Amino acid sequence: MAMNKFEKLKNELNEIQPVSATQFGTSIIVAPHPDDETLGCGGTIAALCKSKIPVHFIFVSDGTMSHPNSKKFPSLKLRKLRELEAKNAVRKLGGDTGQIEFLRLKDSLVPNPEDIDFAPTVKKLVAQLNQIRPESVFVPWQKDPHRDHQATWKIMHEVFNRIEQVPRILEYPVWFWERGDSADLQYIDHMAKLIVNIEDTLSMKNAALTAHVSQVTHLIDDDPEGFMLSPEVIAHFNTPIEVFFESKTQK
Repeated sequence: MAMNKFEKLKNELNEIQPVSATQFGTSIIVAPHPDDETLGCGGTIAALCKSKIPVHFIFVSDGTMSHPNSKKFPSLKLRKLRELEAKNAVRKLGGDTGQIEFLRLKDSLVPNPEDIDFAPTVKKLVAQLNQIRPESVFVPWQKDPHRDHQATWKIMHEVFNRIEQVPRILEYPVWFWERGDSADLQYIDHMAKLIVNIEDTLSMKNAALTAHVSQVTHLIDDDPEGFMLSPEVIAHFNTPIEVFFESKTQK
């Protein structure tokens, strides 16, 4: 990404007047993988929970491709670990682990519209959103440079087309900060941008991120291709603001 364009966006975001997280009301956080909820929305989640506003969580993939070659943590064991980490992170954000749904779709294979699991997943989430009737739903930014993030957005886009009460839709970037390019920046130029000041809950967000032990430490040390969030990636999210994008054509 061209640094001057990236800095221009950051400067623009710093000029935006922050909004209160409480305006989002009852919310659903849709995370492609356990840890995306904390990286993209952790401070906002904590602020909502502090204000006793209900927050529900949907974890889309099972997260098992972070360490696909580990013998110590084969797929089922790793899935259980990552779900436990997600619950611990939600607790540290002040959330209710009873409001968590794990869809357990295969990591790196979250279905696109042409895939067989797409329609059943949409149907399940339509029923869930019709029951919860959230005021806001937080989803990955639609162009976030990761196939599961984009697939998750496509699932939710179809869900929003079918539910009874369309919520406010907030899109949070994750991999954009590392992998975004000039085309992504141009796309964002056509979206509304929101800032939430999370100075009061940043410590809770950082504590929640440490709960994802398999992603931030060398806990799983027997897979040379294993994934770990680097300090450089984490630094993008250790800031006193969180950024959300909205389509200007939202109903």
